[in-house]
Amino acid sequence: MTLNDLGWNPDFQNAFDALSLENCVPARLIRDNKISYGALFVDADGDMCEREVVMSGKVYHDAATDAELPAVGDWVALELAKDEDGENMIRARLPRQTCFSRKLPGKSTMEQVIAANVTVVVVVTDAGSDFNPRRMERYFTLIRRSGSKAVVLVNKSDLFVDEQNQEAADLIRDLSEDADVYITSAVRNEGLEVLKKYLQPGVSLTMVGSSGVGKSTMVNQL
Repeated sequence: MTLNDLGWNPDFQNAFDALSLENCVPARLIRDNKISYGALFVDADGDMCEREVVMSGKVYHDAATDAELPAVGDWVALELAKDEDGENMIRARLPRQTCFSRKLPGKSTMEQVIAANVTVVVVVTDAGSDFNPRRMERYFTLIRRSGSKAVVLVNKSDLFVDEQNQEAADLIRDLSEDADVYITSAVRNEGLEVLKKYLQPGVSLTMVGSSGVGKSTMVNQL
């Protein structure tokens, strides 16, 4: 695996070079542990490595809002610890090329970043009780604003008649002509090929949807 496989591109390289930070390597954040992050980077031997990393005080204080803090999917300039007792430190966050975010629940106007630099957002629903056109409209608004590609899986097709599944898919297509919509069944392994079609080198995908619609099943199968 290379940085390019993870989504690294010339624009990120130019942004990284412009920082002129010594002793730093580009890394991508893959996990948010609240007080630390999981990050992937290429070491001096050319091997892909994963390490726990922390945010520097400067990165924290330079962020005007929580949405400007590093988030899953961000590319960062990472200074590696010189010894086992040291901390791997995020010295800067590179500009985002896409940002999938939402307003925090309640009356807050604050933005919550769900994932940064995502190419494809997959919304999983079903043709039964989870199907909600208004919610789908909200998802499409967020995805459009993020700059990502929208893909919708009408999952659990094995639980409903073909007409019900097709009606739900058609209604979703009417809501967004830019979205790719598929009828799938995770328990029958119908739909995995759809996802694999989008999982190309350099492409980042995130999956959203209500609890119980089959997201975890699909991820585990992948």
